[in-house]
Amino acid sequence: MAIVKNTLLEAYPCPLCGSEDRRLLFVVKGFTLVRCRSCTLVYVNPRIRNEKIYDIYSDHYFKSNESGYDNYELAAHLRVRTFRRWYQEIKPYLLIQGGPALDIGCAAGYFLDILREEGWNAEGIELDPEMRAQVRAKGFSVSDKPIEHFDGDKRYDLITLFDVLEHLPKLKNDARTLAGLLRDKGTIALVTPDFDSLQRKLLGKRWFQLKPTEHIHYFTRGTLRRLAEESGLKVVHTVSSGQYADLSFLHNRLVRYGFPHLAAAFKSLIKAAGLSKMMWYADTGSMLALLQKKN
Repeated sequence: MAIVKNTLLEAYPCPLCGSEDRRLLFVVKGFTLVRCRSCTLVYVNPRIRNEKIYDIYSDHYFKSNESGYDNYELAAHLRVRTFRRWYQEIKPYLLIQGGPALDIGCAAGYFLDILREEGWNAEGIELDPEMRAQVRAKGFSVSDKPIEHFDGDKRYDLITLFDVLEHLPKLKNDARTLAGLLRDKGTIALVTPDFDSLQRKLLGKRWFQLKPTEHIHYFTRGTLRRLAEESGLKVVHTVSSGQYADLSFLHNRLVRYGFPHLAAAFKSLIKAAGLSKMMWYADTGSMLALLQKKN
């Protein structure tokens, strides 16, 4: 990827506690993953410099990219069904049902559509210009500013970050910004890879969530709780999370993550067995967490 090849990497202290004391875990795609000896957060170090990291998302991130997604909208039917399930998991914990909502990293706006259906006054943040134009065409207000530069004066009853937290370069500052954007009875709902998950432990370096170009932090329930508490928030609920998949989706994943022979055999099996429309919800080694302001 040109952004990576032409960008100098930079070493940073632990983004959660500021410690420089860390130990090597492993190397993935030329990037080093380390664990902080003080707070145990896992992060990429060195990594793309803060000044350049947002360039990733303006370079066709959702289509045919070495990072990001091969074609985000190809699996639209799966993503919409996943978002509907996530909303139903979130709904019982909301202190306010309906009101202003902000979806950070809204991509094609599938979750914004669901929020609108559920009575929310929803808007988004999206850095990819193609996706942003698409969402605006549906009548949503969408900012092109990352959360660290977001200058809106509105406060929200619901803020969502689905597969976003692990991307944010200025972690503690961004968490405080999120807390400041939240109304007193508001809720932050997020999904992020869980480094303590069974999938990560079984797959090791082949865990598909290890995308060190853009996934620069990897949380556990403990490190997420610390981030929340130091930002004036509390974690009110966590649960293992996943997404809907079908056999074509799995075939594409096998190709992308380096199993071409298995992918070819798998594709033949799908065709022979007539299973192309089969769909199910699979745990992907992520966690869904809900955060609210401390009393």
